[in-house]
Amino acid sequence: MTSPTGKSPGTQIDLPERLDFTACGALFDAICNQRGRPLLLQAGNVEFLGALAAEILIRAKAEWQTDGLGFELINPSKGLVQGLSLLGIPQDTLIQEDFE
Repeated sequence: MTSPTGKSPGTQIDLPERLDFTACGALFDAICNQRGRPLLLQAGNVEFLGALAAEILIRAKAEWQTDGLGFELINPSKGLVQGLSLLGIPQDTLIQEDFE
């Protein structure tokens, strides 16, 4: 399986329903443990996105891009999209549109 960019998506992390402050430690650790490998974040179950979790995700995407590694957030849920909107974060900051 390859991503739309043609790079292997790498390891998949299933994001939890609540990306609130209490989930941030585990989220940060899970992402850091994949450093140096392409990363695929499954976001279909996210019901709540807090500011700190959004910051962790945005920072991770920037670091993966700097390293030239694949980083994808797939199947964004309504909760994740709504969380981005409520935080004033443009959707395309984390979610890559599929171009067919």
